[in-house]
Amino acid sequence: MRSWLSIILLGACGAAAPQIAATPAAGSGDGSGSARSAGALATDPDLNPPRSPRLVDVDWATVKVPDEAAALALWKTIAPTGDDWERKLDEVPSQSPAARQLALALLHGGNFACAAAPQHTHNCAAIPADAAAPASTAGLDDPCLRRLLALWALGEVDPADVPALHPTLRALAALPPPESELVAAAIETVPEADQDERLAMMGLAQRAGQLDVVDKELAQLDVPHLMAAVDQLHTPAALDMLSAQDNRDVFLHAISDEHMPTRGRVAAIIEVATADPDLAADARTALVGATASPDCEVAAQAARSLAEHDDTKYEPKRPRGTRTPAQMQRALCVLASYEARQGADEPSLWPSYLPAHGVERVTISYDPLSDTDLDGDGDPHTTHQFAVEARKDAVLPEIADLVKAMRSCTTDATSVTCTSDQHRFKFLLAHSDGELVVRQLAVAENPPCQDADVSP
Repeated sequence: MRSWLSIILLGACGAAAPQIAATPAAGSGDGSGSARSAGALATDPDLNPPRSPRLVDVDWATVKVPDEAAALALWKTIAPTGDDWERKLDEVPSQSPAARQLALALLHGGNFACAAAPQHTHNCAAIPADAAAPASTAGLDDPCLRRLLALWALGEVDPADVPALHPTLRALAALPPPESELVAAAIETVPEADQDERLAMMGLAQRAGQLDVVDKELAQLDVPHLMAAVDQLHTPAALDMLSAQDNRDVFLHAISDEHMPTRGRVAAIIEVATADPDLAADARTALVGATASPDCEVAAQAARSLAEHDDTKYEPKRPRGTRTPAQMQRALCVLASYEARQGADEPSLWPSYLPAHGVERVTISYDPLSDTDLDGDGDPHTTHQFAVEARKDAVLPEIADLVKAMRSCTTDATSVTCTSDQHRFKFLLAHSDGELVVRQLAVAENPPCQDADVSP
């Protein structure tokens, strides 16, 4: 047996040590491991899916599209359908001369008004309809496909093309709901610097019922054009972007603008009254005029703001000389909106509408599951409860819903009836000293709403 000493001596005398072949590490050495990894990635169908075959037989590197006629012929070659239009347009080089000519030809061709998809309700609220999706077989003449192609086209035109496209873009801005994407895209295609044209297009969109689109696009207008939008479009959203301190005349005009929606006029009253603690003569004149507005909520807020500035003569107490149900309806309408704005510690004005002994209160509840006529009224679903409220303790019930109901009222010789989705309010009238007062108020719950499909 060889000793450990002899082994050491042999090594010291220069005996050759055995050579062990090293295995190259992955990604190093002779590169064979890296090549194997790259090959695996290249053939992995998840990481490197096979390239789809071209759908359009066009050499986009060499194709020439000199004019609109050539572009229309090229559209026929592309032949987009509802099933493949996105994949086919993905093959068109973006921002290329061919894409630009295709876009211009499509936009000039019009026919983008797509019908609404079937509309539904949920929790008794209508779900906004969308434009219908094109059928998979829809072709270039189908408006629901053309609207999708138009969205692509608007992204392919040059800024220099926009002035010549104004008639086309205005036609797109005037499309009614359910279209909205194409309307917004058309407005945004106009350079932001061209504020006059953008405002003109917003006016077309608003007249077509595109209020949400207009409210969004207003944010891109400068102050002079926002002021013009208040005057021309009568839109509260433009007021929201201005201040009563810097644009006082605009707000004073909005207060008296009967074309301005309620929300805008009420906001203008509050802004002016807040910005002017002393309520200067022009502001007071505007508020006093607003107390006579046909819009009860505007009249109520004007009266409220005047009262906060120590002028209480416009508070909606029962006016002297109330002799007709129509006069009473108007007075009650303003009263409801005024009371809805009161604090919990403020006295109600409702008692001034009542006779000395108070008011009869009838509450009619509705139970859709009941099959027993508990109160003998002939309807197993309704239950009547009667009470008399003393004049000093009387308050208007369901005040927030009463304000809504006051927008839909009818009158006859002895009553005023107003209806919301939730309740029906009936004020029975009587004469007292030659004037009308409210002797009874009946509040009935409406049957619950049933969700249903709604035809477009």
